[in-house]
Amino acid sequence: MTPGTPAAVAAAIASGALVAYQQQVNGDLAQSLDDPLLAAVVSFLTGLVVVAVVVVARAPARAALRRVREVPWSWRVGGLGGATLVAVGATAAPRIGVALLTVGLVAGSTVGGLVVDRVGLGPGGHHPLSTARLVGAGLCLASIALAAGEGLELASPGLLFLVFLAGCLISVQQALNGRVRMATDAAVATLVNFVVGTTALLLALGVTALLGDVPAQTWPGPDRWWLYLGGPMGATFVAVAAVVVRRLGVLRLGLAVTAGQVVGGLLLDLDRGVAGLTVLAALLTLVAVGISCLPGGLRRTPAVAA
Repeated sequence: MTPGTPAAVAAAIASGALVAYQQQVNGDLAQSLDDPLLAAVVSFLTGLVVVAVVVVARAPARAALRRVREVPWSWRVGGLGGATLVAVGATAAPRIGVALLTVGLVAGSTVGGLVVDRVGLGPGGHHPLSTARLVGAGLCLASIALAAGEGLELASPGLLFLVFLAGCLISVQQALNGRVRMATDAAVATLVNFVVGTTALLLALGVTALLGDVPAQTWPGPDRWWLYLGGPMGATFVAVAAVVVRRLGVLRLGLAVTAGQVVGGLLLDLDRGVAGLTVLAALLTLVAVGISCLPGGLRRTPAVAA
């Protein structure tokens, strides 16, 4: 394991725990507004405001912002993956639960991570599909399926497919944001992500409004202020991922984030009681991350131009 890798893995795990809480917050907001798409727009807008303030307040970030024009447009669309994740998560979490939502997202991000690393889309170039990486990914999928096996029989196949697709797009998002970060900096990469994602969600919301689906007019009051924190949580996750993806690769980053999601989900469910299989799944997921970090998983070839 190369120097700095343990710190990068720890940061990725912590960001994954934050994602678990973000999914719950956005799901609660979607239920409160009775509109998952509107909840996703609110999440991205609040995240965009926070990131914009950070960029404006930091001189290095303002300087880096001018370099965005030099970044190929195809690298800037990572926010579409984040927008899909937030919209699908807000829709699915109240219907199938966070555990089953995690199953689909992990399956998608694991498959997407393998492909993205293999073709070298991320800033670290090609990451060979070593035995350690494949075993880690397989064990991760098995552990999540173990925790939510019964729920797979109850969910809508169409909704599960959308969740799986959102997971695949997470891997693409992390790779593209990592490239933007290398050309600018983490804050600017996060800003680009939120600008693109917010624009896409606003367009989708406009289309649904034209079709007659008017957003709810009842908004959560000050006593439920925490429902508006999904955006800042997402901004933190995107920034952390953009920083560590080059060192870890997309697949390993996804595994570490998954471990954080599982642990975060356990902590969120402590007051309701946690099943033994869920605890076992969390332990197996952490083991999967460790296996993926064994020697041989960090070999790289130079990054290719996209």
